[in-house]
Amino acid sequence: MKSIRLIVLFVFLGSIQVFSQDISRVTSGIDVGLGYKDKVWVPSVTYHQELSLNNFRWFRLGWGVRAWGYYAGRTDMFPKSSALSSDTLKFGRISANGASFLAGANFRLWKFDIGANTDLFGVAFGLKRRGLYAGSGLYAGEGGEYYNKYLASNPATVNVLPLVMDKQSGQSEVYVRFWITDQIGVKVAYTHGRVTYAAPYKLDNGQKRYSTTYGVPYVALSFPLYN
Repeated sequence: MKSIRLIVLFVFLGSIQVFSQDISRVTSGIDVGLGYKDKVWVPSVTYHQELSLNNFRWFRLGWGVRAWGYYAGRTDMFPKSSALSSDTLKFGRISANGASFLAGANFRLWKFDIGANTDLFGVAFGLKRRGLYAGSGLYAGEGGEYYNKYLASNPATVNVLPLVMDKQSGQSEVYVRFWITDQIGVKVAYTHGRVTYAAPYKLDNGQKRYSTTYGVPYVALSFPLYN
């Protein structure tokens, strides 16, 4: 009986050691920052978690959640790029907020994390704005009755893969994060994003979603949660 207890104890202690080694492969943290360019403000807070590979500890796969905002003045929004029209929703001001689930990867080189991430899916919301609907040319399309009228529109709610799909809201970024100490770091990034508004009616070519893209430099403070 005593030998069995010793065996169980050794197995238990070994399990704890293996478990602790696995946990040490996981890192996580929070980035709090702001992107800005030409009167376009893009704040965000990102929770990120990475898992290093057994044989490549310097390479890490990651996932996380990003809460973001987009605030800008005069903005023209267009239908999807494949639409055979040039109709436009023109806003004097827009504001949108959202939350997205993201995936990414990075390399750890000394005190630097060099990586990229992109939103996979998310939701967006914001104030309803009145956009002037400008027609596509000399001939009226399906939305002809709304030409030169203001349409109350709001951010499109559900969004998927904004990096590769039209008419979706979300962000992607490439970044370098430098850890000043074990408790704080600075992240410098370039953020590419898309903001999409939904019109209240189907317009030319049956389109309801109109969007604009942006690219801004971004700076954030980084805080680890555990290492």
